[in-house]
Amino acid sequence: MRKILYLFIICFHFSCTHAQTFDGSWKGEVEVSGQKLLLVFNIQKDSAGKWNGTFESPMQTAQKFPINQIRIQHDSIWMDVKNIGLLYAGFLDRDKDVMKGVMKQGPFESAMILVRSENEQSGLSRKQDVFPPYSYAEEEVSFKNSAGNAVLTGSLTYPKNGGPFPALVLVNGSGQQNRDSEVFGHRPFKVLADHLTKNGFAVLRYDDRGVGGSKGEVNLATTIDFASDANAAVDFLSKKAIVDVDKIGMIGHSEGALIAEIVASENSKVKYIALLSGPVIKGDSLLILQSYALGKAGGLSEAALQTNKANNRRLYTILLEDAPPKALAESLEKELIQQNNGNPLTADMKIKLSPMMSPWFRTFLRIDPAYYLKQLKIPVFASFGGKDVQVPANENIYCLQHLHLKTTDVTIKDYPNLNHLFQHAQTGKIEEYFENSESFNEQLMDDLTKWLKLKTN
Repeated sequence: MRKILYLFIICFHFSCTHAQTFDGSWKGEVEVSGQKLLLVFNIQKDSAGKWNGTFESPMQTAQKFPINQIRIQHDSIWMDVKNIGLLYAGFLDRDKDVMKGVMKQGPFESAMILVRSENEQSGLSRKQDVFPPYSYAEEEVSFKNSAGNAVLTGSLTYPKNGGPFPALVLVNGSGQQNRDSEVFGHRPFKVLADHLTKNGFAVLRYDDRGVGGSKGEVNLATTIDFASDANAAVDFLSKKAIVDVDKIGMIGHSEGALIAEIVASENSKVKYIALLSGPVIKGDSLLILQSYALGKAGGLSEAALQTNKANNRRLYTILLEDAPPKALAESLEKELIQQNNGNPLTADMKIKLSPMMSPWFRTFLRIDPAYYLKQLKIPVFASFGGKDVQVPANENIYCLQHLHLKTTDVTIKDYPNLNHLFQHAQTGKIEEYFENSESFNEQLMDDLTKWLKLKTN
């Protein structure tokens, strides 16, 4: 699972010096029958050293259920809510305020990320959310990607009167996300689509493979496969009567921006692209930058950060080798044992290792966005958040500014106080995504819309 945190990946920080603690209120989401549910685990250690806690599902009931058993070992946790037959098993990620794990209840099982919250209130405030009735038309659509053997479902919105209209495809960041790019109760793509449609654009947003009604291979799929889906979206849009085929563009967020670059370099129907927190640096180097930024925001010392950087570089060097999976896995385990001071890896550590062997991860390490950017001859809008710890702004802006591009029509926007999701932020840490009532910064939406109108008039 690559869900919410886009390029947020599993790393090993054996040199981490701060204490691992599970105290606090932990919030996360799970999708049940197409509905996103907020779940909250409140846990604390009493004076006798025993862990206690409560569980709540505030969107279903106001009742708080006792967590009957909590087992903690190092950075791993197991919780049992017997009254409702719910189990959660997870571990603290490199950011000590993020847990990754699996929730089970009867036959239902789902991966779930929990984020530590300083706010014990269970409710969510999402001031920008959008609900019907709309002042524009909305059409449920479905299209095939024959090349990738996938079927995608989505929403096409467009003004009620006039046309044909300039049109945009919105492309999600990494992970299986719905058409609204929904995360922690935020629906940034729905907010953005609403804003753009009200300003005269037709907008297509779609569910990723395995989400909603969209179907296709997920576990073995890579960025290239998801780019094939986005390419099919462009082709589908070009056949709609309400669309001006000479004014089709793409807007991608995070890995979705990389996908937009790939599609635009190959499909002449794409006339302009907007990159939101889009990586410019090669995958392996970007992930090392990301790990450093997240570790720094999480309080790691500079010595620990440099050790982790060197450790990750050695791991990625192994993963970049052209070797059979079994040989790679053995080399990775050997390297990790060495990084763990010669101690054997625990079963928990081996579980954390498996995502690094996925086709998506190994492919992402190799992709160099500059290769695709250098082929573009169309206008480019690139925006970055100064508080972004997932696609750090300074390094990616510098790289973009120093690429020898064929296009001279490049607009770069730096928003110093915005995070990876383009929310106002204090630190950019992951837990701020959850508590923030802002879903997509209005100033960025206005700047983007003005640019789009300029390019399509």
